[in-house]
Amino acid sequence: MQAATELREIYITPAGAVYQCDRKNRLMVDFAGTLSVLKIDTFLRLKHAIDKIDLQAMVTSTDRSSDVEIISVLGTDKVYVLTMPELHAFKELLAGARFVLELNSMLHECLNAELA
Repeated sequence: MQAATELREIYITPAGAVYQCDRKNRLMVDFAGTLSVLKIDTFLRLKHAIDKIDLQAMVTSTDRSSDVEIISVLGTDKVYVLTMPELHAFKELLAGARFVLELNSMLHECLNAELA
């Protein structure tokens, strides 16, 4: 149970959550019933891969193969197989987490600048 106290909640939606482990310098993405432990750069590559998916094109496509997207990024052995609604929820989760991480970074920079 000690590990649970080392995790900081970054962002939560009804579909999932992102936590940060400062001890191991990792992000933990809890989505679609699985937990992925990612380095920061892997998280950013995952977010970039998700952001590149055109949800509008998936909605308007008549091709049944466009109902599902398969996402795999360098740095993890996890493969995401997501439907369009899941992609939308995952995109929202990752965007919110990235925003909070950037906000925290800017706050630390401001605080350190004032203390110097």
